[in-house]
Amino acid sequence: MLRSLHVLLVLAAILLAAASAQAAEPLVVQVIVPLCSNDQIDCGSNVAGDPDRLDTNLYWGAAFGHRRYFDRKKSGFTRIDVLPADGPRLERVVYRRLVSAEPFGGKPGETLEQIVVLDAYHGDSIDRAVETFWRLATRGGRIRFHDAGKEREVSITVAGYAGHNRLMDGVRLPPSPGADSRGRAIPSFVLACDSEPYFGPALRAAGSETLLMTRSLMAPEGYVLDAVVRAIGEHAPPTSIRDRAVAAYAKWQKLSRRAAGTIFAKPR
Repeated sequence: MLRSLHVLLVLAAILLAAASAQAAEPLVVQVIVPLCSNDQIDCGSNVAGDPDRLDTNLYWGAAFGHRRYFDRKKSGFTRIDVLPADGPRLERVVYRRLVSAEPFGGKPGETLEQIVVLDAYHGDSIDRAVETFWRLATRGGRIRFHDAGKEREVSITVAGYAGHNRLMDGVRLPPSPGADSRGRAIPSFVLACDSEPYFGPALRAAGSETLLMTRSLMAPEGYVLDAVVRAIGEHAPPTSIRDRAVAAYAKWQKLSRRAAGTIFAKPR
């Protein structure tokens, strides 16, 4: 009798822990990716810089494009949804993996769901992409997608941008949100050329903690984003996120760690 009661108590504890894990809010990283356009910068070839070509664009379907990199078999992520075009957004792809919940305050052995949302924007709509990123970083938000046939709606934890630095062309960021919206800002990162002086001060002034910025020309490709997302999934501090990005950039660009380190700004 006592043995049966013990088994029931153990099963109840397991079910309670599972229910708690399922109820926990996932860690959601939404990344805005304006497709590379030869009208703005040299993307390397006609197909790589065609803002209509998802399959060959430098920042999406090319060898180190963001979707292609996260789609690879050994990425550790599972693709759970693909949403078609919606205005300037040509495609949205949603990925998932499980990470340890312990760094986020969970118990040993518990897992947390990490969701990565990649949004491809037409290159001609890069200004809209910048505005969308700015709104997410400074005001937060929620996002909907399908998972195993069911619609889900979750809060966005971190906002990211990966692509051409449109502010270098003279475009300005939208006005900062009012004081009533300041408390809704979420952490952010910008993988673009020289993003710290152009984005960093404005984001921090609006209440968004900048997890990673750059201070030089760079290639905002999939391996850098992957390193950043993985570090975020471990609740790494900005210094460690930067270290991961530097290591990935040095590896894939065949640079020394010292040279790669000059590209990424130190956290502020």
